[in-house]
Amino acid sequence: MVRRLHILAMSLAIVLCGCGGSGRSGSSLSGSTGTGLGKLYVSNAANNSIVRFDNALTVTGNVSPGATISGASTQLAAPQYMLIDVANNRLFVANQGASSVVVFENANTKMGNVTPDRTISGPATLLVSPVDLTVDSGRNLLYVADGSNIFAFSGASTINGNTPPVRTIGVGFVASAIFFDQANDRLFVADETGNTVRVYDGLSLLNGAVAANRIISGAATLLNKPAGLQVDTAGRLIVSNFGTPGITIYSNAATASGNVVPVATITGSSTGLGAPTQMILNNATTTGDLHIADGKSAAVLVFANIGAANGNIAPTRNVSGSNTGLVRSSGGTGPFTASGIALDTTR
Repeated sequence: MVRRLHILAMSLAIVLCGCGGSGRSGSSLSGSTGTGLGKLYVSNAANNSIVRFDNALTVTGNVSPGATISGASTQLAAPQYMLIDVANNRLFVANQGASSVVVFENANTKMGNVTPDRTISGPATLLVSPVDLTVDSGRNLLYVADGSNIFAFSGASTINGNTPPVRTIGVGFVASAIFFDQANDRLFVADETGNTVRVYDGLSLLNGAVAANRIISGAATLLNKPAGLQVDTAGRLIVSNFGTPGITIYSNAATASGNVVPVATITGSSTGLGAPTQMILNNATTTGDLHIADGKSAAVLVFANIGAANGNIAPTRNVSGSNTGLVRSSGGTGPFTASGIALDTTR
């Protein structure tokens, strides 16, 4: 929660001064894998922008973005986590500083000071501080994590304006990240303050105050301000930890509960991890490549072959440097930058 408020305060200052330039759903809804090298989207919460890197499956180093979305017309204010609906080329952004969700259609063509195609905002939406979102494409529902609630909105593909949610799911803690296993109608929710991951079965039927079916918590879990969630093709739960920077991985995501020990941990000085947040898996590769937004390191870190990754290992690729649009101000000591990440492997 502290990291969100710090970024939000700095980003609002920028806005006010006018100087801001498969069956699973995480930050990508799958489409068919094409021959293109991909588009990688990264939200920069500190300067109210989204950068897009082309050649996403190979990009590394101090490279310039293929496009930057920024400026007053974009409405971006402390943008947090994102979701790309690959099949429809549609980018959803949890726009925390403006208490809204903004949607960009034809996302791979957007650049500059462009107006969102749709904006979900207003008192009826109940949005106050949205941080993460996911889509149930089968039921055309948009879920938004905001404070201690998960709001469900109908008509995800067309929703716009001051539209009320059809359900409000009260989890009783401030959610820092969500991951939706669509095939099993199961929602994973990270509790950064409580150092837990809570699992809710039957998401499509939940309404009102609810209790988790399972809770992963305890000293053995090594959870420390969990900030991002994914589930890989082997059914393992992957968690980014903002507090003690690292990635913890747990077997049997569908049934894991209690004080469980990770089967793998990526941590240490060689990893480059500083304060990892949202992650996305590229499961188009046979072993899965994990892409991680890290605002403290001002980078996107990619670990290939996540199925075998463990220990104090160096990332396979590291997108960082002065050209990337992710560098921190004040000589690298300013507010954290990269917060959200989304990957389109088909364009």
